[in-house]
Amino acid sequence: MDNGHNDIYTRLQLWALVFNCTAVICNRQCPLHRDPRSAPEGFDIMTSVGHYCDGLMTLSNLSIQLQYKSGAIVACSGHLVRHGVTCTGDRIVWAWFMRDSLHNFVGTPRPQYAKYMDVDRHVSVPA
Repeated sequence: MDNGHNDIYTRLQLWALVFNCTAVICNRQCPLHRDPRSAPEGFDIMTSVGHYCDGLMTLSNLSIQLQYKSGAIVACSGHLVRHGVTCTGDRIVWAWFMRDSLHNFVGTPRPQYAKYMDVDRHVSVPA
């Protein structure tokens, strides 16, 4: 390995989180989409904070809509679940996810498939 890859490789060996990627998203509407480069076996975690109202997350192929208030944390397979968010106001989202390309680069095994448990339908809003 060259071009600084040895340093990156060494640091990735010490990475303490199960997620190997993160993104910070500021004040963006997020149309329905899937994340084809995310690992399908794992859940992506999205945390939203800010001063906004009418936050709504749609998980369309699960027929679920969630109130997406400040402080909300949602976990789903972004690779498999079509998801999107609408809101009015200022917000920041931290998204944590996994990429197989980094697993392959560092030589770590792929995770096993995550499993959905019961969904708390009391936090859903009508479609």
